[in-house]
Parts: sequence; C-alpha cells; structure tokens
Amino acid sequence: PGTKKVHVILNYKEKNVLINKDIRCKDDVYTHVYTLIIKPDNTYEVQIDGEKIEHGDLEADWDLLAPKKIKDPNAKKPEDWDEQATIPDPDDKKPEDWDKPEHISDPEATKPEDWDDEMDGEWEPPQIDNPDYKGEWAPKQIDN
Repeated sequence: PGTKKVHVILNYKEKNVLINKDIRCKDDVYTHVYTLIIKPDNTYEVQIDGEKIEHGDLEADWDLLAPKKIKDPNAKKPEDWDEQATIPDPDDKKPEDWDKPEHISDPEATKPEDWDDEMDGEWEPPQIDNPDYKGEWAPKQIDN
C-alpha cells in the first residue's frame, strides 16, 4: 500500500525539497521511465515514458526560496474592526414615495345590501395587496 505518487525532490542549500504538486505514477505491472528535465529558464518538466505529465516553474512549485510575504506576529486588528464584507450605505436616503401600506381597501368592493350597521357593526371593505407596496426599506449595501 504505497502512495502511488511520484516524488520529485531537489537538493537546494543542503536541504531536500519535495515538489508541491501531486503527480500520480502509472499503476500497472510494467516498468516505466521517469524523467525530470530542468531548463535554464527555471522551468521543469516531468515525463513518464517520454510523455509530459507535469510542468511548471521551479520557484512556484518548490519551496526553494523564503516567502515573499510573511505574517507580522505583532499585527492585531483594531478594536473597532468590522468583519462584514458589505455595510449599509450611510449616504443612501429612503425615497419619499416608499412608505405605502402593504394592504389597501378593495376599491371595487361594495357594501352588501343586507348589511345592518347596528347588527353587524360598521362595514369595512376587504383588504387586497397594494400593487405600490415596495416592502421594508433598507439602504443599499456598499463594500466595507
């Protein structure tokens, strides 16, 4: 039970450095020729039986050089740091015609002829959805 992985190792400054990519080896009963070609322009090519399997840049695919950026161990987020990707736009104002009720009285409804105000109470027309209702207003979101 092996890893079935091709191990491409470079010796750099007295250290063995393994490639960062996962290269799968051929999984059969035959013998294969594995070839590593390192070119003068700092690129490489891995071949199995003369067929190019992987290629790339030496600096990108091996950890040969120190990282270009490192984390500052003393860096801390400010106390008032906001993690949200977007925030409400403080300059966004609600349109004047926004506040419309969700339901309105049906303008086509009429009071039934057999309605008795003393017995049934004051007649109120049925409510329908307001076509001008725009929902609850919220300011647009902007990048934080």
